[in-house]
Amino acid sequence: MADSNYWQRWSQSRLTRRRFLAGAATLGAGALAYTMVGCRESRPSGTPAAQETPAGPTRGGVVRAVLLGGNVFDSVDVHRAFGDPTSWLSNYVLNKIVRYKNPDTGEIEGDLAERFEIIDGANYVFHIRRDVYWQDTPITGGRQLTAEDIRWHIERQKAGRLSDGSQASFRHQSFYQQVVRVETPDQFTVRVTLQNPRGTFLDRLANYFSTVPNREATERFEKNHTVITEEAMPATGAFILRRWRSGEEIRFERNPKYFRQGRPYVDGWIYPTGLFEDPNAWRIAFEQKQVDTFYSSDPNLPKSIIDSRPGQMYEVLTGVGNTVFMHLNMNQQFKDVRLVKALHMAFDRRAAIQAFHQGLGQVSGPVPWLQEGFAIPPGDLANLDGYRTNRDEDIRNARQLWQAAGGPALGEINIKVPDTWLAVWPDTVQIIPNMLNQALGVNQFRSTRTSYNEEIIPNLFNGQFPNWFGWTSQVTGPDPRETLFSVFHPSGSQNFQKVNNPELTRLLEAAIAETDYRRAVDLVRQIQRILIDNGQYGNVVLYNYILRTAVWNYFRGALKQPPRPGEPALGYNIFAGHLTADEMWLNSNDPTFQGRANVSL
Repeated sequence: MADSNYWQRWSQSRLTRRRFLAGAATLGAGALAYTMVGCRESRPSGTPAAQETPAGPTRGGVVRAVLLGGNVFDSVDVHRAFGDPTSWLSNYVLNKIVRYKNPDTGEIEGDLAERFEIIDGANYVFHIRRDVYWQDTPITGGRQLTAEDIRWHIERQKAGRLSDGSQASFRHQSFYQQVVRVETPDQFTVRVTLQNPRGTFLDRLANYFSTVPNREATERFEKNHTVITEEAMPATGAFILRRWRSGEEIRFERNPKYFRQGRPYVDGWIYPTGLFEDPNAWRIAFEQKQVDTFYSSDPNLPKSIIDSRPGQMYEVLTGVGNTVFMHLNMNQQFKDVRLVKALHMAFDRRAAIQAFHQGLGQVSGPVPWLQEGFAIPPGDLANLDGYRTNRDEDIRNARQLWQAAGGPALGEINIKVPDTWLAVWPDTVQIIPNMLNQALGVNQFRSTRTSYNEEIIPNLFNGQFPNWFGWTSQVTGPDPRETLFSVFHPSGSQNFQKVNNPELTRLLEAAIAETDYRRAVDLVRQIQRILIDNGQYGNVVLYNYILRTAVWNYFRGALKQPPRPGEPALGYNIFAGHLTADEMWLNSNDPTFQGRANVSL
């Protein structure tokens, strides 16, 4: 880490939202550019050291924790869900063909495939485990999972059709359209042939949204896939869904047929409804040991709780995979690329990190810093449009572009904010317009409330989505190439802005096929510079913040680095729900377990 006194400096550099509202446009020059989580530094003096990691996991108990973030589910069909919560949840219930052994490094191991062979960049063989069985329900009959399940999983997404032959929107159809053939020479072997070499194929199969659902249940609920019910997702993974309904607690029970012997350690876990949206209630529940973990939009709050109970809790730092994002509709209001580039430069990323996250975060280029192997290095990024630490040049250029492209003539512009974001940061509807109006020297921006499920997601494909600011989809893995291709290639399934830049298309196609890592990184960085030059075509990646979580000593999960005396624990920056499902446990012998609320399913 660049600054050995990072935590001390951060704790001394608090910036209130009231101060931000008074002068958003001027804060960027003095704002600190914070380095990413993953570096190891001492915590501030006075922060209690966590206890040493216990000797080993014990079995039993029911976890009660907010492990999913938001819980607004748009579909029970993991192939068709465009919101992330369904995919997150599925990692506790289902399995993938392969999975990340270490999500941050991209190391891959078998999951439903006990082993796999890479014949070349276009040919793969997967040997399916023989000990995987579907949860026994009236729909599945508890049958064995076979190679035919894998073939259906791939071919359905490639075709983009439901069981009756009708077309539907599939989130990752463009990825699966590269598949030429899926062969199943026997019950437990799958051979996949791609049209061309694909350097990202296994990485994509390991992503959190690549879980394999049950065919019979998925087809049973195709016509009502937005009605949330546990019946639609029979398990193969660590947990069975006992209750999954909109607006209710989600209840998971250990899957007795899970093929990883001895996992999971706990008997179940409960996602309590309402706590994510009500941080005061969440804090109280945590302090009373009714839930096992706590984080907040104000990272000082969990720290103060840890400090108030020396030796009873530990701190976990994790980069948040849901990138903060501004989506500007180039199909309607912003048809001139100069307009979106002006807004790309007018948005003060560092000031927003200060205002919303007390400075605990880092600006992101088109490839977020979490994907550090491919991201533009922070020192280089700070010299590019929209990322300069001295805001004067960006503001001057943004104003020139805005005027030249006729921005003032657009009249009132509404940058909407989803209700789930506003539940955490309600003053965003003042912060964003203030920032943009001051930077561009106008008075035409405002912000109102919107909803992901009611207004944003349903209008992505028809090009009528609002301009909005908030979280976008999860950083899916360490390799960004498939996401870049999907969003910016003319054939991409998420090219909602209808981007068609021949040079960009050429680079995207070269990058996606490249099997040499170093050449792939070089191509991706060229792609990012084109995107920055064009205001990211309205898909404006802003930053990723860092989450501080307070955890009672009796609870353990999947950690990249466990807590040590004087040091926080480090969580995975890339989603690791599949590892959490396997590895979380409750230490009933720890002194802090005394007084924990009795939790049962």
